[in-house]
Amino acid sequence: MDEKKYKLFKEGLYMGEEYLFVYNDTDYWISHDANGGSSLAKDDGTYCQDFHSLDELFQKAKLDGKLLDELYPEMYWGVEC
Repeated sequence: MDEKKYKLFKEGLYMGEEYLFVYNDTDYWISHDANGGSSLAKDDGTYCQDFHSLDELFQKAKLDGKLLDELYPEMYWGVEC
């Protein structure tokens, strides 16, 4: 996704949306819990990273050793998929 779509992606997440995106032909899901925590998981449930907040997710969540802010050009979301 390009930088503009990534900005919209992040804005939606901060408004409480939960999104599915594709990276390296694998579906991933970012979701939130009732206590303000957020998770990054493979859609099939085989891999999950849990965080206390969405801010922490963006600061620490990694796929292939890279933060999402580094990976977004290789991510696909929404109509791009």
